[in-house]
Amino acid sequence: MENKEVDEWSNIVHLNQEKILFKLDTGASVTAIPSSIYSPQKHGTLQPPCKVLYGPGKQKLDVRGRFKGELTFDKRTTMQDVYVVNGLYKPLLGLPAITALELIKRVSAVQTQPVDFKAMYPTVFSGLGKLKEPYKIELEPGAVPYALSTPRRVPLPLRDAVKEELKRMEKAGVISRVTQPTHWCAGLVVAPKAKPGKIRLCVDMTHLNKWVRRERHILPAVDHTLAMLSGAKVFTKLDATSGFWQIPLAKESRLLTTFITPFGRYAFNRLPFGISSAPEHFQRRMSQMLEGCEGVVCHADDVVVVGEDMQQHDERLHKVLQRFEAEGLTLNDKCEFSKDKISFVGHCVTADGVSPDPNKVKAIMEMPEPQDVEGVRRVMGMANYLGKFLPHLASFSKPLRDLLCEKNEWHWGNAQKEAFQKLKTELSSPRVLASYSIDAKTCVAADASSYGLGAVLTQEQKDGTWRPVVFISRGLTPAEKHYAQIEKEALAVTWACERLAPYIHGLRVRLETDHKPLVPLLSTKALDELPPRVLRFRLRLMKFTFDIVHVPG
Repeated sequence: MENKEVDEWSNIVHLNQEKILFKLDTGASVTAIPSSIYSPQKHGTLQPPCKVLYGPGKQKLDVRGRFKGELTFDKRTTMQDVYVVNGLYKPLLGLPAITALELIKRVSAVQTQPVDFKAMYPTVFSGLGKLKEPYKIELEPGAVPYALSTPRRVPLPLRDAVKEELKRMEKAGVISRVTQPTHWCAGLVVAPKAKPGKIRLCVDMTHLNKWVRRERHILPAVDHTLAMLSGAKVFTKLDATSGFWQIPLAKESRLLTTFITPFGRYAFNRLPFGISSAPEHFQRRMSQMLEGCEGVVCHADDVVVVGEDMQQHDERLHKVLQRFEAEGLTLNDKCEFSKDKISFVGHCVTADGVSPDPNKVKAIMEMPEPQDVEGVRRVMGMANYLGKFLPHLASFSKPLRDLLCEKNEWHWGNAQKEAFQKLKTELSSPRVLASYSIDAKTCVAADASSYGLGAVLTQEQKDGTWRPVVFISRGLTPAEKHYAQIEKEALAVTWACERLAPYIHGLRVRLETDHKPLVPLLSTKALDELPPRVLRFRLRLMKFTFDIVHVPG
């Protein structure tokens, strides 16, 4: 048997420790061997067949009998009925044995060739786009012009790079030279990019921004944006090419953006990055452009398209790219297509949930111990950004927060060192938060200590488990530290519900507490028995609906 050629549909399988070349036959319900291979000494006495076997064309096969055989392949073993058939050409391994030995696995979907979206929409992925509607900078009445008469100095090593960047921007139509007198003229600021040798030219619009009228179209909150990605399994992230520069400026607004350089004066033809109203105007334009597109989240110039499967994802992405093509928006090479994981608004997003961006965690892990109050403020700023992943942050960071109080002297002692290391330890532990779902059962658990409040919002998953969606915590103010314990617990519940209101408002929420006095706080009608401050907390919670569960501490 060993000398026979093995094709892709044949495998050598041990039958009672004897090597036999079987043909894999997924259409056969039993395993069969020719009578010429059968040996009573190796395979045992034959038993009467328990079923009638048919060949092609419903032709009845001549079955001598059956025996119980041990089939082994690659350390996997199964016991199967093996039929001995007269006139059979080669041994056939049936579907039950094939499945048990894992020789063939069934797939529910066929992997198709990924769609080349860049080739299908070449105009969307080339050059700097230009939207149709220009933007006019509106100034408040009584605006006082401000103009510099001399340019700011540019470091000598950067002069050539600045000159080349100005030429590039002028060639792209972003700026134009200005020779006439202007009422407004700002200074140039040269900012180095992360990539060595690359620079970014910024304009100090501080004086102009004092008079710019804002649209007040607020950027969406990061937590709200992430919550909209619930249920997604396929992700595409699109990045607009120099987003603001794709919006043309109205002619009457261009001279307002005049800026002076060592190489002359220029004015913007496109919306500059330094205008205070630029982010909210760009967000409004993008939101209007994508209105009606399902499975699409827009945060400034980053657009994420998601789907529960590849087909749904591709249909949605086609619709988004068609919108961009019609509006004249272009995308750059940073786009990521059809991924199972993306980095978005400082978080790592997958089908399993949300986790901290490894780059932000790495930045904190590599931070040295603070040497002054400003150093502590930087550490706490980054820690608070990732606070949703850190349970009890307010508790273990108290020694660090104490250093921020003006009444306390600077002292970096053992308590501060332990708190700093605890922060790094918590961040280094893998913690993935579940994506928020408006359809899942929701629970809020809150607690209070002598110097901090903490809460967690959890939701029931499809497999019946409960997973955290967000952790929140904060320290108590000096006045709150003097509250009675029942008042601190009431404050914790009230604060947690108000902080988590975007997640729970309008839902029926289960509330978990670990102190019995809180149960009457939300359920009793005998309000006269409650302390005045606790009564006030209770009245503030009347807009929420709870199922109260007492969890002994």
